[in-house]
Amino acid sequence: MDIKKAVKTQENIFNMLKKAKANNRLSHAYLFYGEEGTGKKEMAYALATLLYCPNGGCLECDVCKTILTGNHMNIDYIGIKEDKKLISKEQVVELQEEFAKTSLVEGTRVYIVDGIDTASSAAQNSLLKFIEEPINKTPTVGIFIAKELSNVVSTIQSRCIIEHFNAIDHKSRAKILIDSGYDELSSILATGLTNNPDEAVDIINNSNFETFKAAFLDLINIQKPKESIYYYLNHISIFSNQENLKVLLTWYMLFLEDANICIGNDTNLILYPLCDKIITYRKKMENRLRDLLEMTLSLFKKLDGNVTAKNVFHELITKIV
Repeated sequence: MDIKKAVKTQENIFNMLKKAKANNRLSHAYLFYGEEGTGKKEMAYALATLLYCPNGGCLECDVCKTILTGNHMNIDYIGIKEDKKLISKEQVVELQEEFAKTSLVEGTRVYIVDGIDTASSAAQNSLLKFIEEPINKTPTVGIFIAKELSNVVSTIQSRCIIEHFNAIDHKSRAKILIDSGYDELSSILATGLTNNPDEAVDIINNSNFETFKAAFLDLINIQKPKESIYYYLNHISIFSNQENLKVLLTWYMLFLEDANICIGNDTNLILYPLCDKIITYRKKMENRLRDLLEMTLSLFKKLDGNVTAKNVFHELITKIV
């Protein structure tokens, strides 16, 4: 969990929270919602630093580090357990029981509920009194995290300051990785598979990444039917797996989208390190680009249906030239 990175990408929200703290106008409840990987959980911990940091949320001092590593005694977190799909009412009850105990540390207590939109209405409603009437009269700040705002009961929404976390655009996500020392193309390809920069780093470091990357570059270089046959035989063992094939199709989709909009040396391309290849591909396939895009989209749908990855891969290769 890279708090500094998340704060940098959602700086406007952090600055708003800092201003509210400076003016003694922090709310007792916040609801952060938006797509996965947009820094909601990280911002929840960043908000907690504003309550204790002697430097106004510097994210650097010992106090901040204690909070950001999840070791502060007044910061409680509950999220979806690994073997579950939602926040349970039992977790909410356990949180309330924890807050019924007297803290050994003075100051505001913070609770973070990550995945409030997955909790049942009963579990959410059990939080209402907790939000309004803190146990032991201790100053309390609740931070709720959700992907889907519509799944959060209106009574909780009405009691919170609601902040929407915009998705980080592709180039900004890639730049985070590039600035960390990863090469441009790998950074762009990895962030094409996830909104979360930390997950993108894990993707690059996966032992299969370079194999997939090389296979993608081979795919866009196919020019003749004979070459497509060799490609199929050389890669069928990899792309008979559904998840592996989705990676290849995602990258090919990005490539086709770039080819569709490319006009000369276009800096707006997502896969700009492949600009020369994109220009060449556009010249060769210009009359077929729309059909190839539609075909690739249909292959995604087939993968999500009952068609095997092997058959989908075969269809891709037979239609690519």
